[in-house]
Amino acid sequence: MKQLILKLLFAFLSVSVAVPLWAQTSELEKIHPSSYVPQYPIAVGLTNTTVLVFPFKIVTKGVDLGSTDIIASPLQGVDNILRIKAAKEDFAPTNATVVTTDGKIYSFRVTFSQYPDDRPIDLGKQETVEKTKSILTSQKLGDEQIKQETNVILSSKPFLKKPKTVSYDVRLALNGIYTKEDVLFFRLELKNDSPMDYLIDFTRFYTQDRKRLKRTADQESECKTVGIFPESNGIIKAGATNTIIVAFHRFTIADHKDLVIQFFEKDGDRHLKLKINGKTLMKAHGL
Repeated sequence: MKQLILKLLFAFLSVSVAVPLWAQTSELEKIHPSSYVPQYPIAVGLTNTTVLVFPFKIVTKGVDLGSTDIIASPLQGVDNILRIKAAKEDFAPTNATVVTTDGKIYSFRVTFSQYPDDRPIDLGKQETVEKTKSILTSQKLGDEQIKQETNVILSSKPFLKKPKTVSYDVRLALNGIYTKEDVLFFRLELKNDSPMDYLIDFTRFYTQDRKRLKRTADQESECKTVGIFPESNGIIKAGATNTIIVAFHRFTIADHKDLVIQFFEKDGDRHLKLKINGKTLMKAHGL
């Protein structure tokens, strides 16, 4: 009886251990898409040689070809360059794998071409371009994203009350500064308390030295806008208040400089000039 109980206990433990192990093995068989090595497409021909230049040496026996329809050989005396050609015409697409001494694996999708590009392919430059593109893509806002963010700003509550300036009952004030990735957004309020409409002729945005030196021209640097929203005819009706969002590529302001925002009235003299210093810029809210 004692032996029977021991056998049953052993069988139970075997099953309870085996099931989790099987489940774990099943989970490991699922390869995540991000685990795959990127595959570069290259074309090879019979009469032209496709040359691949790697940033590091190719390890000994570090080249694997998926088919005998293609041939590969290193350039004599140079251990980071590989030459690939077709062994026959119109072969079925295949692959090639190259391992370099830095431990990186390069995968290629190889197809036949009667007239392949015979320029050498520099994989080091390719990687640099990919990294740069990845950084820029992750940090830059597109036009549509910028428009979406301006809508978010317009629906939010202003948090700044100054700086502000007034000219003949027309007031320009900074109500908020926002930042998102590589873009700075300035929320401006243009209020017309006069009995006459205010028509914007043009605007200027630039940085300027706060202290003006005698006999020296003011040091000004124009700031190019990414966009001004909403896009309208530039008329602020008498008694009306308009909110304007101006977007720039992100920048900072030195202690001795100001960002100057100017609105010029068409066929009038009610020009507005607003100065923003670096301390105010640092109050920007993230979106």
